Amino acid sequence: MPTTTGASAAHRTATTESAEPTGAAGPAATAGERADKAAHSVRELFGGRALGVPGTLLGAPAHPRPASPTAPWHYWWQAHLLDALVDAGLRHLDDPARAREFRREGHRLLRGITLRSGGRVTHNSYYDDMAWLLLAVGRLAGLDRALTGRPDVACLDAGSALLARLERGHTGDLGGGVFWNTRHDVKNTASSAPTALGFVRTHRREQARAVLGWLRSTLWNPERKVFHDGLRLVAAGSGSEVTRLDERLFSYNSGPVLGALLELADAPGTDEEDRADLLRAAADVVAGAAEEYGRERDKRPVLRTHGGGDGGLFSGILARYLAEAALHPDLPAAARRAAAGLVTGTADALWAGRREFDPAVDFSAPGTTASTVTGDTVAIFSPDPARHADESQRPGVPVELSTQVQAWTVLEAAARLARP
Repeated sequence: MPTTTGASAAHRTATTESAEPTGAAGPAATAGERADKAAHSVRELFGGRALGVPGTLLGAPAHPRPASPTAPWHYWWQAHLLDALVDAGLRHLDDPARAREFRREGHRLLRGITLRSGGRVTHNSYYDDMAWLLLAVGRLAGLDRALTGRPDVACLDAGSALLARLERGHTGDLGGGVFWNTRHDVKNTASSAPTALGFVRTHRREQARAVLGWLRSTLWNPERKVFHDGLRLVAAGSGSEVTRLDERLFSYNSGPVLGALLELADAPGTDEEDRADLLRAAADVVAGAAEEYGRERDKRPVLRTHGGGDGGLFSGILARYLAEAALHPDLPAAARRAAAGLVTGTADALWAGRREFDPAVDFSAPGTTASTVTGDTVAIFSPDPARHADESQRPGVPVELSTQVQAWTVLEAAARLARP
């Protein structure tokens, strides 16, 4: 398979051919084909057995894979990998064989997470981690229903166990909300928002309302229309609590709040006045996300990102729920346009800035920064949509799973918006 060679050739292909390569995922690639390329790339570069056990799947934390079997495996990264597999499965429902393939991989991943967690998905100290997995498992059960008519018992068991743990993290301490971890010294948006969405989806709507109410009264910044990170318990004594507001802002914190507001608005039993309030709040979240987490690239809006590590997932999570907002018929048109613009602008930028190569060739070797082959290449996506992968993710430097799942999630969100 021919590849370019030399530094000048690598730069030339990075700025021309890599942005619009030939082949099945070339210039005329549809949004679905772009998402398929991301799905193939993540599975090819990161997928493997959990602890070598057949019938399991786990995403390696990086490519190339760490040599040590005790390297961190990042439970919550796997939860978002599972969500992306479900996205792909649902997108391919008109091709049942492809959809079943993604469903099988989803169940293999759930088994891998369970195994790597020591045999229980609840063997975790962080409520936000478990909330993300609850959401992904619930969606996997939905894919089961779509393909087989009923959810797999593994999803039901995992979901039930996770929900029970999350309910223990939702207390009246610090005024409400959900604790971040089992030390019970922080309540934050990161744990409260996905838990609220999980409560909506499991028909615990009063609990969801309570968590959303706490978020809006405690962590919402009404001027900037975004959520602060959390509330930390500094000291306690004589029945009084001393707390400190963590004012940091992260893009993903707006995402599941947006999803919870929209789904609660559409839930049976929500009256018209309450529904209108929830939709107004959702429109405010979109406006705040556009202002705080958006920026322009080539005169189009793209999402700001938060680098690598855990932050490598943040804006992909926001994009998932912005797509839901863009498709909601009862949100104001301006909010729907802003949400759609951020998703499609970010997806287009990530796609244009990708680096493709032949996985049979060492990707750190000269000439593999971009490929002109028409075969089954894989793609590396930039952690920052405003920068090309050749700049932000240099050849030879390990690529983190989080940043690539983020890109896959954004491309799935854009594919959802592109469907008739």
